[in-house]
Amino acid sequence: MPKVYNSIVVDAPIEQVWSRIRNFHDFSWAPSLIRSCKKVGGGGGYSVGARRLLNGEFLDTLIAYSEIERRMMYSMDEGPSPVSSGEIRDYVGSLHLLPVTTDDRTFVEWSGSWESANTEAVEYMNKVYRSLLADLAGEFRRRLQPR
Repeated sequence: MPKVYNSIVVDAPIEQVWSRIRNFHDFSWAPSLIRSCKKVGGGGGYSVGARRLLNGEFLDTLIAYSEIERRMMYSMDEGPSPVSSGEIRDYVGSLHLLPVTTDDRTFVEWSGSWESANTEAVEYMNKVYRSLLADLAGEFRRRLQPR
């Protein structure tokens, strides 16, 4: 079972970071990678079963959501090669936030796992997650810069 794991520390309190990313239908914080995020079907961005289409290619379904744990898990139902439904099966992604209590920052971890004999998707998804996490950290760095 291929897996990817990426993490970053964001220079902001966990409440602020969670508030920014908690809506499954809002990727406005990730402009370098996500050009569009469309809600698919019913359900709000905080409800298990909510669906989204990212960049017209990645179709995801929210499968677990916890405000208390500050975690969301989703399945990737379709994607471009090398993560298309014909190349991988049972993709589960997890986005989880933890407080860095010594200095009021946030540890963000993003992981994914799936079934496939092909390993091409590993580096592809690592690049996706690294880019998303860099955008998230960059958003809070911009907020801290003096104007």
